[in-house]
Amino acid sequence: MNMARLLLVFLIVSLLAASARAERVRTAIPRATLNYLSVQVADVKGFFRGEGLEHETLVIAGTTAIAALVSGDVDYSGAGGSGMRAAVNGAPIKAIMFQTEKVSWYLVTAPEVFKVSELKGKKIAVGTIGDTQDTLITMLIEREGLSARDVTRVAMPGRNTTMTLLALKSGAIHAATLNGDEALLAEREGLHTLAFIGDLFPYPFQGFMATDKKIAEKPGEIKRWLRAMIRALLFIRERPEEAADVAVKRLPLRNMSRPMLVEGIRRFVRALPEGTPGLPSPQGIKNVTELDVKVPLKIREDIPPDRFLNLRLVAEVKEELEGRH
Repeated sequence: MNMARLLLVFLIVSLLAASARAERVRTAIPRATLNYLSVQVADVKGFFRGEGLEHETLVIAGTTAIAALVSGDVDYSGAGGSGMRAAVNGAPIKAIMFQTEKVSWYLVTAPEVFKVSELKGKKIAVGTIGDTQDTLITMLIEREGLSARDVTRVAMPGRNTTMTLLALKSGAIHAATLNGDEALLAEREGLHTLAFIGDLFPYPFQGFMATDKKIAEKPGEIKRWLRAMIRALLFIRERPEEAADVAVKRLPLRNMSRPMLVEGIRRFVRALPEGTPGLPSPQGIKNVTELDVKVPLKIREDIPPDRFLNLRLVAEVKEELEGRH
């Protein structure tokens, strides 16, 4: 056997061995949108593969994603809000990272509304009365001199982008929250983006969950998954144009042009923390405990964060990554 054949055999054997060593993991994301482009980037750019993970992405929303996580059908779930509330209610799961340090929502208004103060007497869409959107919108309008009584809240649970845009254009509502890329679509329809709600205060968003069992038994795998995800978020921040190329390949984009995609990614990046993402600030943890857990569950007493958070591994990964620079 000549040298070329020997090298070919060695290469094939090496690839087969690497494939056999790769651990298969599945990540559930709530929606295939720019908010979860990180998972697609980590896959396409080989960050999961570089960590020895054979990765599959599934789109599963809300409580169904939590059930899939608890049953072991998926390894990681991006259903952070519902997941943390499930953990407080006894589900054996914890949030292990947050993609952003701020909410990624923008306040979008009807064609005739050019300033927040002009929302007096107008209708604003929320998911449900008293939810996080409601709370943050109230804080925003109060900052601009209005009171909670100056606006009418319209509950629109389960609304999607198309429904929101139609409601804004028809006059059924006069304001709503949308993500950055969705706000760009709204602007194309003659609507206005008035504010980035994430600028109000730290509020960790887009949490990912894992089971208590996996945290206890496979911390090494979790750290490799976290490294791949954090590398992807850094890539998105530093190279939005290349991230847009991944979005074109992997996401349903509602006829968004590439320049719109790049701008949508930049709007998402505004929600990321400075430095290495993944680990919320102490103030952020306090805010998410209050607004994403206690308020929706109508709990008044203090809740120890370790009932729904386990951020030890992401703290270790952050320290390791920052130590390399």
